[in-house]
Amino acid sequence: MKIAEILDELDLFQEFTYPELERFAPYLQLEAKSADAVIFREGDTGNELYILISGSTSILKGYEHGCQLMAHELRGQIIGEMAMIDHAARSATCIAETDCELLTLTATNMDKFAKDHPDLAYRFMACLARQLSRRLRRASTLMADFLGA
Repeated sequence: MKIAEILDELDLFQEFTYPELERFAPYLQLEAKSADAVIFREGDTGNELYILISGSTSILKGYEHGCQLMAHELRGQIIGEMAMIDHAARSATCIAETDCELLTLTATNMDKFAKDHPDLAYRFMACLARQLSRRLRRASTLMADFLGA
């Protein structure tokens, strides 16, 4: 299956036309991870994000006495984007719960995409911002519930 076809099946890319997805596809690499594989570790330098196209992952945050499950991510979700955006260390560890297929977008390829197709890159970043906003709202709700607000 072509990368554009994969993207076309994901909710995240529904506002894009198929020819637009074909222009985005060359900037992505397909990658497979087996169950229990570490996709990235908390504290590592990260210069890429991943689009989960099959399988599921766990996002874990380390603490003094172990680690805490922060989220389960499923098909169509973007993971690892924060480190790519802010060039800071990974804030959590991501582990494949099942066999997974991911599309990888490196910061270098994102820069090339933005130079080659600024309008599409802007729209992709807007989709990414909406996903981050949903996560922040979810985290805010959980924090308020935890604090009894």
